[in-house]
Amino acid sequence: MQFHEYLKMCRVRHAFTQEELVQALYLFNVEHFSGLDTTTLSKWERGVTQPRIFKQVSIIHYFQSITQEPLPCFEQYSEEEIVQTICEAGMRNIIEESKSKKLILDFPSSMMEIDDLKVYPLGNAGTVDKIVKLNTYLDKNFNNDLTGLEPEDFKKWALLSGNRFFICEYGEESMGLLFVLKLKQESFDKIIHGEMMEKSLQEKDFAAQGEKGSSYILSFFALNDKVASMLFVQYYAYLVAEQRAIHEVGVATMMEDAKKLIESIDIPYYTSVTIGEAFELQFYKTTLSHFLSRPKVIRMILSEQDCEVE
Repeated sequence: MQFHEYLKMCRVRHAFTQEELVQALYLFNVEHFSGLDTTTLSKWERGVTQPRIFKQVSIIHYFQSITQEPLPCFEQYSEEEIVQTICEAGMRNIIEESKSKKLILDFPSSMMEIDDLKVYPLGNAGTVDKIVKLNTYLDKNFNNDLTGLEPEDFKKWALLSGNRFFICEYGEESMGLLFVLKLKQESFDKIIHGEMMEKSLQEKDFAAQGEKGSSYILSFFALNDKVASMLFVQYYAYLVAEQRAIHEVGVATMMEDAKKLIESIDIPYYTSVTIGEAFELQFYKTTLSHFLSRPKVIRMILSEQDCEVE
């Protein structure tokens, strides 16, 4: 979907005439929409011209304000349909900004076609034990063996309906993983404040699918940037599809390499705690509304962009 299609869809869905939307936008942000008229709005809706990115973000903020939804007007789209609207090349641009070397390796990808990379929920892949074992090894390696998490923890969490444990496969080989927990808000807050460690999570701390909660990124690893981008495309699509049930997005890390990736996807630093005698665990969080309305995300989901055909 391009921005002009989105703009008209939102206007029509909320029963605004062009004149009414022009007036509403002007009152919402005089600085950005001073001089806006129906002729300009009509050109935006037809894709003849396109508002600059800061105006696109302001328009989304306006619809956020009247709907209380992080990315308004997407409620009728399924997760699979939203995947198709996201520019994979745009996602890869965001990923590449991090210059991550430990979480995103440089496994040769020139022969990989994007259409040959498939992202699945872990439970559907038939390789649960193998993937869980790999993730446990990565967790111990990346986190200096301080989390205390074991394969049975990851396997148990993978089966809970609200969590999303994605893997990316090429052929029959696993190329990357992205594990995301959906926590009840009280439990998410305890995790993000460093008051509770992941090992202490119990079933009562998790929010079910459709239940209000917040998204906590638990694990990520990819063999190259194409795999990384496909995993995050699926994650963003999940967040948009489930936006009415997700309040915040958060993550914790003690890896410098991971901090670069977190900064590239615009999750701001929140706080930190000292683990043991020498390790600092840093926490990052933001509201879903903020996460989905950043300029680079809007470009990726709604704006004209060079999305090359792989």
